[in-house]
Amino acid sequence: MIPKIKILFYLLNSKQTAKGTSTIYCRIVMDNLRKQFSTGIDIPSNEWDKLKQKAKGKSIENKTINLHIDQIKNKLTEAETRLMIEKPDNYSIEDIYLIFKGEYEENTPTLLKLFKERLDKMEKLVGSEYTIRTFRKFKEVFKHVKDFLRDSYKISDISFKKLDFKFIQNFQEYLLIQKKHKPITINKIIQRVNQIVLLAVKYKYIQEHPFKGYKPLKEAKQLVFLTEEEVKTLENFQFIQERLERVRDYYLFSVYTGLAYNEAFGLKEEHIIKGFDGQLWIKMIRQKTQREINIPLLPQALKIIQKYHIAEDQEYILPTISNQKMNSYLKEVAEIVGIKKNLTHHTARKTFASTILLYNNVPIEIVSKLLGHGNISVTQKSYAQVINKSVSNHMLQLSKKLEEKE
Repeated sequence: MIPKIKILFYLLNSKQTAKGTSTIYCRIVMDNLRKQFSTGIDIPSNEWDKLKQKAKGKSIENKTINLHIDQIKNKLTEAETRLMIEKPDNYSIEDIYLIFKGEYEENTPTLLKLFKERLDKMEKLVGSEYTIRTFRKFKEVFKHVKDFLRDSYKISDISFKKLDFKFIQNFQEYLLIQKKHKPITINKIIQRVNQIVLLAVKYKYIQEHPFKGYKPLKEAKQLVFLTEEEVKTLENFQFIQERLERVRDYYLFSVYTGLAYNEAFGLKEEHIIKGFDGQLWIKMIRQKTQREINIPLLPQALKIIQKYHIAEDQEYILPTISNQKMNSYLKEVAEIVGIKKNLTHHTARKTFASTILLYNNVPIEIVSKLLGHGNISVTQKSYAQVINKSVSNHMLQLSKKLEEKE
């Protein structure tokens, strides 16, 4: 077993006393992380050997200083040796320091330790309780927390007992400034961290939630969807390149079904059934909410199915394309067609709710059901501006009718 730590001793000359003495500091370095602390020993600067990291001369005082330095070095080395035996692949610079200070508790609950345990369980449940997308999102958040602890606190993990309101504020600022994430992304990251902390409260690692009173960042959301004219322009455009025509068709399929990317490209023949009304319906479980959705197949969506589902042994209705590539091609499509909007696959779902349903006077309760929302308030909040326009149109029609009666 090869030791990982390097132990250095140095003077902090910036804190030199009036008597010309400086404090000797110790620095531990491991995996590009540093931990430094005062030894509590002062020495005249001219009596310190910077190269040998020891006191010069053979005076009793300086011999005592060197003996104390050796003792510190031995204690740190012994701490690492203990950890190399007890948990060779899972010890940190903080663990070494805590043993040195006599404050180490082997089973101290820590944020990343519990997070990693949760990730391991989630990975085993992918496909049954969790989607691979959810698992990957939590894995990304784990990395963000790990990076934050390393960059801002110079530690590899943190005890739940040391978490406080300042911690979450610092983490939020780190995500904004260092990671350059948008508020909506930061809120989702912190929401997932909160799930781990709530788990710690449930396990009684801590008495109460340390982030109590924290408020998410305000999100400047803009609802992006295509108007009826833009949908028609997209439908009627003749593309020279086949890949752009296919992406346009895939996009329009979600415009007329409201299916998110995962559902649209996970659609199989078994999901298309004949309904109580004799018409074809899509019946499947929405991955994000695990709720059943039932969507009547509009003629435009049915035409796209007939165009691309051409082989009996074809597992999925639409040939697979990655979400990243889909969105990349959609940017080309928008530019060629002349749509001045940031076109992504997700805007197809927004277009379904807004232009196809709400603007055609489909009640909000039905829109919510077709989208697979868990609560109608989610739909109302997401499409407030569209609903207001619909209300305005209805009121204008009502005004005209009342005027005619007069």
